[in-house]
Amino acid sequence: MRRRCPRSRPAGPARLIDFALTIALPKKNPPGPGWATVSPRQGSAVPGALFHLHPDDLDALDDFEGWPDLYLREKRPVESGGEIRPALLYRMREPLRPARPSPAYAETLRTGYRDFTLPEEVLDAALREAEAAG
Repeated sequence: MRRRCPRSRPAGPARLIDFALTIALPKKNPPGPGWATVSPRQGSAVPGALFHLHPDDLDALDDFEGWPDLYLREKRPVESGGEIRPALLYRMREPLRPARPSPAYAETLRTGYRDFTLPEEVLDAALREAEAAG
């Protein structure tokens, strides 16, 4: 995020309620390594990092996320600091199919979870689910 969005700053941890972390690809894509997204799942929550996104960084983030072809940009409420706040998130276009991530990408996800002190069991569950499906 620092390289892609140099003017944006971390705002702290957040949780997206009633969604689950998923490693997947859109069904229309050819087989290949999966990428992280969130999928609706009642009773689940996805931990993440909230950023103050500088407007000048939005184009770079859109390009990186493959918006609007691979990921859609959505506004969703998240829980952060005991409050519900609006947040911008990227969610993969559906329908999806589970797909294993590359080892390097899985390590990138793990590094992000550790950098923000997020509960890794959520990531572990998503990686196991992708592994079992692939």
